Amino acid sequence: MHRFSFFNRLSLENQSILLAAATKTTIPKEHLLFHQGDTCRQILFLVEGSIRVFRRHDSGQEITLYYLKPFEQCNVNINSAFGNTPAIGSAISESELEGYMIDANVLHTLYRQEQAYQDYVFSLFSIRLEEFTELVEDIRFKKLDERLMQWLQDTPEQTLTITHEKLASHIGTSREVVSRLLKTLEKEGVITLSRGKITKCPVQKSSFLKWF
Repeated sequence: MHRFSFFNRLSLENQSILLAAATKTTIPKEHLLFHQGDTCRQILFLVEGSIRVFRRHDSGQEITLYYLKPFEQCNVNINSAFGNTPAIGSAISESELEGYMIDANVLHTLYRQEQAYQDYVFSLFSIRLEEFTELVEDIRFKKLDERLMQWLQDTPEQTLTITHEKLASHIGTSREVVSRLLKTLEKEGVITLSRGKITKCPVQKSSFLKWF
C-alpha cells in the first residue's frame, strides 16, 4: 500500500486503518472481476498486472473502454462502490494480478476525510476522461481499417495470440468485419494469420502509412 502515490500523505491514523482493511489478493489471468450490472462492494488496489474494462451491448458485441495499469484504481469499480449503483461495464484480468481488496465503506470514509485520496481519485477520472475522448474521436473520425492498424502498431509484440472476436471488442466492431480487414492486411503483406495468432511482417513504414 505504501507504493500508492497518496498513501504517505494520509494521516497516520488513516494509514493504519487502510493497512488493517487491506486484504492481499492474487487473481488468475482471464478472471472476471465484476460483471456489467453488478454493484461493487470492494475496490481493488492493483499492484501487478493488467485489467481490461469493457462494455457489452445487448447484441453481445463488446467495446474496450480502457486498461487498468498498476497503482491505478478502476473508475467503474469506484463509481459503483461509492454510489452503490450498477457497474456500467465489466472488468477482466489480462494477466495474473496482485493487489489489495478493500471494503468500499472504508474507502468512502477515507475519501471524505482525506484530500490526498480525493486528489488521487480525481486524477484517475481525469485520465479516463482523456481516454474516453480519444475513443469517441477514433470511433467518430477514423475508419475501421485505420483503427485496426493503429492498434497493431501500438501493440509491441511481433506475434499476437488473440481471437478475431476479442480484437473486434478492442476497436468496437464485429468479428466478421475484423476478419475481413485482417484478410486484406494479409494480402497486402502487412501481417500473416494462423489459428488464434496474428504475426506482423517486417514491412516498410510507408506500407503502414498508406492506411492513414
